[in-house]
Amino acid sequence: MLHAQGKAIFNANGIAIRLNGTAQDITIQQELKLALENEVQLRTEELEAANEEYAAINEELESSNEEYAAINEELEEANLLLNRSNDNLQKFAYVASHDLQEPLRKIQQFGDLLLIRQKSLSGEELMYIERMQSAASRMATLIRDLLDFSRISTQLELSTPVSLHAILDRVLTTLELSIAETNATIHVSSLPTILGDASQLDQLFQNLLSNAIKFRQPTLAPVIQINCQAVLATELPYSIKPTKAVRAYYRIDVADNGVGFDEKYLDRIFQVFQRLHSKNAFAGTGIGLAICERVAANHGGAITASSQPGKGSTFSVYLPV
Repeated sequence: MLHAQGKAIFNANGIAIRLNGTAQDITIQQELKLALENEVQLRTEELEAANEEYAAINEELESSNEEYAAINEELEEANLLLNRSNDNLQKFAYVASHDLQEPLRKIQQFGDLLLIRQKSLSGEELMYIERMQSAASRMATLIRDLLDFSRISTQLELSTPVSLHAILDRVLTTLELSIAETNATIHVSSLPTILGDASQLDQLFQNLLSNAIKFRQPTLAPVIQINCQAVLATELPYSIKPTKAVRAYYRIDVADNGVGFDEKYLDRIFQVFQRLHSKNAFAGTGIGLAICERVAANHGGAITASSQPGKGSTFSVYLPV
């Protein structure tokens, strides 16, 4: 392709006598221009397509945001209803348990009066009264544990420093008689101070130590080891789901040499009224570990256990650092 330009030269009479000018090959320039125009057109089409795609994505995001907002509203409403339901259940459990105590005391008192007159009772009558008293005693224990469970508030102000060493000292004093009767040995390592509720933490460790003493092997004195170490949140076992997300947790292990249990029942042992052993083998109501689970959750943590039948158990409590 050529590009030419020039001008005519005229004589005195105004007649063109020659043509002066230049001719230039512009094939390469024209090809480059066309290639550039094609590239611009292609990029423009791609940009328009991308804009259309982004517009569609924005519409989807807006729609998703609206859906998420609706779901969040539903969740908030469901949580509100759940909290109300939990409050009502706790109040009902407290009132029902509290109101049951007085008639139960009457049963026990009348049973005691009958036992005072046991000389006039036949052997069969005495057996029935003793069985009634035993059942009343178990019911009193159940009511007390149910009251303890209902009193555990889930709304705590965790702003008070609590020394876990002081907690363990109080618990060991409370369990002094059981420890002496079973010849139990308890080793306690260094324990931290955390933000928490002292009364609930008392209950947590008293239940764990009571269980370690109670579920002992017939031929062995209980040996209980309490250890503590800090673990990063990234190092937590997958099954551990604390109720509060923090960088690190204290893991407090309460290990014993007792009868142990099959780990297939692990989820069951932290439920209310769930027992792995018969009442004849070990006394109890099946509420103690449920209380432990709730206390750990109230403090932003979690609880789990590992065990083998006949080889003892280790209960691990995770509490935020």
